[in-house]
Amino acid sequence: MNRFYRRQWLSTGVITMLVVGLSGCTKMIQPDQLAELKQLRAREIQLAQSIRDAESRKQRLERELSSRQDEVKRCKDLQATLQSRLNGFPSNLGEPLAEAPPAPPVQKKGRQK
Repeated sequence: MNRFYRRQWLSTGVITMLVVGLSGCTKMIQPDQLAELKQLRAREIQLAQSIRDAESRKQRLERELSSRQDEVKRCKDLQATLQSRLNGFPSNLGEPLAEAPPAPPVQKKGRQK
């Protein structure tokens, strides 16, 4: 009989340990953990929106930079063209003209007395 009780206590102990062990594995989320998780998800959404806004702003600035660089290139090309035209002009263009002698006075024909 002693063996029977011993087996019964051993099987009861094993079953008890299994029940306690398995119940400890299924931990439920705590309310404060749930609140923190909600805050983190809200922060994630906010950061994702912030990233999209920053990328949109970056693309807009890159387009503006590109148009400004094109404008600078056009201005430099125009400057080079004008400089080459200026270099081709005669050097005496800016000198004053020689003074011409004054014209003889014009006599009026009038009545003779």
